[in-house]
Parts: sequence; C-alpha cells; structure tokens
Amino acid sequence: MNDPFQLFEDWYAEALQDSPLKHPEAVCVSTVSADGTPQTRFVALKNVSESGFVFCSSLTSPKAQQIQVNQQVALTFWWDHIERQVRVNGVATLLSDDDAEYYFQARSRDAQLSSLVSEQSAVLEDYDDLKLRLREADNQFLARPIPRPDWGGYCVKPERIEFLSFAENRLHERVLFVLEAGEWQKTLLQP
Repeated sequence: MNDPFQLFEDWYAEALQDSPLKHPEAVCVSTVSADGTPQTRFVALKNVSESGFVFCSSLTSPKAQQIQVNQQVALTFWWDHIERQVRVNGVATLLSDDDAEYYFQARSRDAQLSSLVSEQSAVLEDYDDLKLRLREADNQFLARPIPRPDWGGYCVKPERIEFLSFAENRLHERVLFVLEAGEWQKTLLQP
C-alpha cells in the first residue's frame, strides 16, 4: 500500500475492533521544552485525515507552551494486542475556534467541568480545594452549557510516518513514508 493515511486507517480500525485496551485511541505526544528536554504524555486521538492527526489540550498546558515555541512534534501509537506501532513526525498547528468548540462539546460533561476548573499541570496545594471547585462548577452549570475555557487542539500535519509490525523473531516489518515535494515516498527499513 502506498497511501500512509489509508494504512493508518486500516491499522487503527483493527486496533479499535474488539480491543482489550481501555484507551486504544491513546497516542503519546512528544514535544521539546525550552531547555531542549524531551517531554512526553498520552492524549486521545480525536481525528485523522489527510490534513493530519488531531488531539486536544488545555492551551495553557506545558505541551501547548512548548508547541508555541517549537511546532515540531512526534506522535507514537502502540497497540500491544495487534503488535503494531506507528510513529509520526510533523508540524502541529492550532485548531480553529470552531473546531475547538466542536471537540469540547463532544467531551463528556465531567471532562468539560474538569477542563474548566483545572489549570493543567499547575502546582496543586490541596486536592480537596480542586474537588470543591468542581462541585461549585457542577452546580453553577447545572442547567446551562459549560463554557469552553482556554482549551483547544492541534492538528499534526505529518512529514514522516513509520509503521512497524512486531515479529517474535525480532525481524519486524518496518515501512517508512516521507513527504517529499508533496508526494509520499515509501521505503522499507531493516528491523
């Protein structure tokens, strides 16, 4: 197959089908801090298309601050139950307000409330205080929509996508797609 997006869609569908994983949509997002230290964390993949891979986050989080400085990010998917890995390198761009609102409204009410009251990754002095803020917000927005805080998302437009099929004998099958002059070039890699 010469279309990396179609190959990803096929693998992703297989990963989701009857998955024993609680979060098969999880993807590890890697950024680089201002001092050059790699930073990684898992988020949920919201969408994939030829435009790129979409995930969402607090726009005041460390990952958002790091992306603002360096838009080059890496994504890593690992689905143990089908023994496949996908690695993506590309450029992250901020989603439009309309798209951010769409993804925020698609979240559960609990996730919306959590995003509203939590300052992601900020120091927390008292967990009970955070729970109190959550209860207060829950009561405040009982009969009305929860407003989207400083929250949005990113679309990672890939420049490289590598697919790995795990093999017990360690002769993994690896296929690399690199975008060159607007066309995907396919190369096989040794394990």
